[in-house]
Amino acid sequence: MKTLSRKLALTQLAINMIIQYPTKEIENILFADYLDEHGQSLTYTSIFDGAVQTFLLDYFIDIKLKGYSNHYLKKYISDLYNEPITIIGDEDILHICPCCSYLTLEHQGQYDVCPLCSWEDDGTLYHELDKYSVVNHSTLKQYKGKFEKQKVNFINIPYKSGNDN
Repeated sequence: MKTLSRKLALTQLAINMIIQYPTKEIENILFADYLDEHGQSLTYTSIFDGAVQTFLLDYFIDIKLKGYSNHYLKKYISDLYNEPITIIGDEDILHICPCCSYLTLEHQGQYDVCPLCSWEDDGTLYHELDKYSVVNHSTLKQYKGKFEKQKVNFINIPYKSGNDN
């Protein structure tokens, strides 16, 4: 059995995702307004520029794949190479989404959007089911119901359940 660091597993998954992403989506990511460490605007002329490739890889690892569990990475890499793999490294420390109950939110009540169910965390607590959320245009109960219907179509959820802790 081979052992792979979490960072390398995320990098492999990010590369595969970038390859499969439509060019238009990549351009949407790249041509948004980004600032470098000195506060200067970053501009890209070609999606094949070396700096762009580094940026895309970092973007996918740090944003798109944030919170993916080691269990998911292990299954993904094992299936990719058709051999058992062990993933080592600490998973991201995240908060439970009050809607889907998965560990997906970096902050609580600060309007982070759950990448799984798209609930915008406005501070509504998991037991406030009938409280109307202006930003989500719905109550938590209605949003949960909508997510549960969609969840049946998910084959392999990459996040840890908050109910497993």
